[in-house]
Amino acid sequence: MNVGAAIRGALNVLLALTGMGLMIFYSLCDSSCRYLKGNLLGVELQYVGIVFMGLLLALTLPLPGRRGLMVEHLRTALLSGALGGEALLVRFQIVNDAYCPLCLAFGACVVLLFALNFTAMSRPLALGSFLAGLAVFGLFFSGSVLPLY
Repeated sequence: MNVGAAIRGALNVLLALTGMGLMIFYSLCDSSCRYLKGNLLGVELQYVGIVFMGLLLALTLPLPGRRGLMVEHLRTALLSGALGGEALLVRFQIVNDAYCPLCLAFGACVVLLFALNFTAMSRPLALGSFLAGLAVFGLFFSGSVLPLY
């Protein structure tokens, strides 16, 4: 493994752990982000985020040959789909003029992970997965902004 691949692997682990930590903190937070809620197919987004980052973390394990290629394709699909979903989630915050710093930081982790892995991605798969992420979140995301009293 060359130095660049080792650094990329370490950053993949660090960013996935950061994303998981942000969503765990969000689920425990009882102040600033309490007003912004969302779910995907009835599952609260913080749990979707924790599972997503856990999958990415598991995909950092190096596998040889065809399995390694399958892992790269799965990582491409997950990151590109998540990028499409994050685009709609940020739009939701802008439209409702309600911003959650933890949610935006999680989105930044997704963007950084996407950028970090972009050179290894299949471009057609990335585009299709991005569009699929937009479609899934467009159809199945439900969000609300609760007033703070």
